[in-house]
Amino acid sequence: MKHLFFLVLCLTAAIAAHAESNQPEAGTQQKFISGGTVRMHLEAGGYTISAADSDDIVVTYRAHSLERLKKVKVAIKPAASTADVYITNTPHNNFSATIEVPRQSNLWVRLTAGDLRVEDIEGDKNIEMLAGQLDISVPHLEAYGHRDASVTSGSIEASAFNISKGGLFRSFEQQGPGRYLLHAHLLAGEIDLIGTE
Repeated sequence: MKHLFFLVLCLTAAIAAHAESNQPEAGTQQKFISGGTVRMHLEAGGYTISAADSDDIVVTYRAHSLERLKKVKVAIKPAASTADVYITNTPHNNFSATIEVPRQSNLWVRLTAGDLRVEDIEGDKNIEMLAGQLDISVPHLEAYGHRDASVTSGSIEASAFNISKGGLFRSFEQQGPGRYLLHAHLLAGEIDLIGTE
């Protein structure tokens, strides 16, 4: 199992994005609302989800060549209080994307494999990945009520909640005073819940 875990980490390291300044870039955006739910359906790559300066959803993405960049499919489909973001047909290496959403947004994210960093977003977070590295910034601990995280193989480093676990089938579950929910699950890799207070 340890060898399998190592191979998975090597694979995700290969497909996770580390964008360079000379990579071609494209983008799209869509009007949305603050306080809504953004559902993200993401294929392999490196992603950062951060707060936008407006109520728009903005996706900026990069690949190793213009030809490969043109093959990536990005769609933003808003409704009254929800929006679905689809990023598909990503290359197997050197792909990255930044997704900006209104600061007050509930997030539902499913990523096949890669690196995912969630920055200072106020709202529920329901995030699951097959393999890779998941970093979630938790700037206001008191804002969260139910929170749980689990990995089938790997580690949970939750400095925000004084948790550190590694190995097979690791998890934790807590109840706090706040109203936001936090759920993170990873089949193989590492979850970091980073306190910034």
